[in-house]
Order: sequence, then C-alpha cells, then structure tokens
Amino acid sequence: MKSVWNYLWFNPIDAKQYAALRILFGGLSCVYFLEFLPYVDSQFSRLGWLGDIQQIANQNGGSWSIFFIHENWSFTTLAYAVIVLGILSAFLMMIGWKSRYTAFITWLIWVSLWNRNPLLMDGDDAILKMMCFYLMLSPCANCWSVDAYIRKASQHVVVWPLRLIQFQIALIYFVSGWVKFHSVEWNDGSIIQYVLIHPEYSRWNGWGIIDSPLIKSLLAGLTWFIRDWELFFPVLLLNPYTRRSSILIGVLFHLGLLLTMHLRWFPVIMLSLYPALLSNSFFTGIENKLKHVRHDSK
Repeated sequence: MKSVWNYLWFNPIDAKQYAALRILFGGLSCVYFLEFLPYVDSQFSRLGWLGDIQQIANQNGGSWSIFFIHENWSFTTLAYAVIVLGILSAFLMMIGWKSRYTAFITWLIWVSLWNRNPLLMDGDDAILKMMCFYLMLSPCANCWSVDAYIRKASQHVVVWPLRLIQFQIALIYFVSGWVKFHSVEWNDGSIIQYVLIHPEYSRWNGWGIIDSPLIKSLLAGLTWFIRDWELFFPVLLLNPYTRRSSILIGVLFHLGLLLTMHLRWFPVIMLSLYPALLSNSFFTGIENKLKHVRHDSK
C-alpha cells in the first residue's frame, strides 16, 4: 500500500509535462492581459462603471485585490500598472525565467482582476488563474526554460503537483457533467439545437439542419453522450484503455466547440490542459523525434 502511495504522489517523472503547461498557460495569460488593456478605464479603474472599490471589496466578502491596497491612489495609473505587470510576469513565466516567482505574480494578478471585477470574468479566466497557482507549486522551470539553461536543473522531478492538476481537471469535467444532469435541455437532448441557432454562440446559422428529424435525433444522442462522458471522466481516466479514448473524445469535443461556437479562448484553454493527462513518455518521444530531425538536417 505504501509503495502505491509513493508511486502515486512521489514517483519521479520527467519535467517536460510541467514545461509544456508553463509555456501554454504563461502564453495564454499574456494574451489575455494584453486583451484587457483597451478596457482598463471602463472595467478596472475608478473612472469605470464599478468605481467604488470599497463597495466591491465589501460585496465580495472582504476579498483581497491589489486594486484595494489604497483607495486614494491614482486608480487609473494603478490599474494600468497591474495589467502591465501581469503581461510582463506571464511572458517571463512562459519563457521560464524565475518561473515559480513569475507564476506567483501572474496568479496574484489574476486574483486581483477577478476580485476587482468578477462580472467580467468567466470560466476560462478561472482555469488560467487555477493553473498559475498549480504551476507556482511545481518544478515547471526544470526544462525548456531560461532557468534550466542557466543552472542546468535536473529534469527528474516529483509528480505530486501534476497529480493535483490531474485531479482538478477530472473535477472540472465531473462537475460540468453533474450540472448537465440537472438541466432540462441537456436531459431532453435539445441543448445543441438551441446553441446552433443562437446568434451569440453559434459561428454559423443552424436553422437549415435542425428541421430534419434525423439530425435532431443525432444531436440528441450527441448531447447525452457528452453529458455522460463528462460525468464519468474521472473514472475513465483510471483505466489505461478508456483513458486514451476519453482523452481523444475530449480533444474532438473541444475542437468541435472551437469550430462551431463563439466561446472566446475557452476551447483552446481546455485543450491546453491535456498535456497534464498525457503520458510522460509521449513528451520524451516527441523530443527524441525532434533531435533526430535536427541531426538528419545537419
């Protein structure tokens, strides 16, 4: 039993998975912060529609934010400074310079933005915030980073931060499936039909296909399949055979969302979580293939 526990939480693995997650979520955080820049005045400063920072802090149950440090500061200047700091820290996290510190700063910026204007934030922002926290705990700079190049860090690292990330991913899907089981539209199989004709969500007009009884039946079957797959996702990950098929289903599902729906960066962010679910040998194999390509090109 002890050996199973040690293998589960303390087995040494290659640092490439952490590095891939660091690059992806550092880059995505940097892009998101850049997209916030045009909206600093209206969404995060005292000049915006949520101007009273003390009221916002009280409404959030006394939550903390860099924006709440001092209400008499020049709030517009502070708001821009926070966003610019987030862009810089996320970029440094992506390239792997002082990665744990920059991951901490990036997470701190996410928390501050969320608590300053929770009405602007969504599920994709929550995942970025969450992953910065886990990467702060992980040895994510031991591979493919400036830090690793400078200090020649060991690429054999402990697995427990990755286990926390994997548990979090499984929990996201389980909760999503559980909520769907309590939705009338998901249970009667009509939700995808509504999405395909919704002008805000659908990328194309679905009126032309939902009139067909066959298409309606197929969409209903797809709806129930997605609901059940999400609910049983944690169990499917435990078996190596169902694990592979479940990961493939997830990739196809999020690619489908990307092609059919307007969900900002959500499908890309969810796909960026998948390196945490792949085997360690997958990344070693990719690196070996790249080395052979470079060697053959010389």
